[in-house]
Amino acid sequence: MKKSIYQVGAVVILSAFLAACNTDTDEPTTSNAASEEPTETEQVQTEEQQETSETNETNESDDSSTDQNEESTEPSEETKAEQEDKDDTDTLTYISNGQTFEEKAVTSTSDEMNYTIQHLENYTLTSEEPGVDSLLNNADEKTSMQIEVVKKEDVTFDQLKESAKETISVIAPESTKDLDLTSTLEERKEIINIVGYEALLEDEKVVKVVIERDNLFVTLTIYDNVQADLTDAFLQMGLTIQ
Repeated sequence: MKKSIYQVGAVVILSAFLAACNTDTDEPTTSNAASEEPTETEQVQTEEQQETSETNETNESDDSSTDQNEESTEPSEETKAEQEDKDDTDTLTYISNGQTFEEKAVTSTSDEMNYTIQHLENYTLTSEEPGVDSLLNNADEKTSMQIEVVKKEDVTFDQLKESAKETISVIAPESTKDLDLTSTLEERKEIINIVGYEALLEDEKVVKVVIERDNLFVTLTIYDNVQADLTDAFLQMGLTIQ
């Protein structure tokens, strides 16, 4: 009888022990699950943070793209300098001894007369006498050009034309010729009229050219020689007078 009581007591104690064990293991599981499950407020905060993060990333991407576009369209300082230098550089093209040359030109202003001229760098504009300037070739003193500029109200084109023709005829009555300047008149629309005459004295030659522009007349007297052949160079410089 006592044995049966002991057996029953043992079963009861064992059952109570197992129940206690089950209770201990279930509670932590429930507690962990509850702690891991986000509340509704936490979910809303998380979604808002994600949206804010995505917006910031999008804005940063747009700003970066804009900066890259601005950098790609903005010319470098070196490019700007090169462009400005190119814009400020004038050149003159002329023919000498059958070859075409293109050289840098500079602008000078007459000290005595109210005009400007573009000429090659190795030339100097100087005042020779009242009403007459000289453009000197620094490399060859035998080649030069006299320049006379007068207002239109003081004289006519025909008068200057006849004077130039008479001067050439006196220099070399038997070796003078008219210059064909038709192409110059066609290419340069700012020139209204132009005539030219040439006198040849052995290897030396003298050329007179009369140019009519809107506001003035220009008479050029070119002193050249066969070896240098700079008549066209002087003419191209003279055509820039204004």
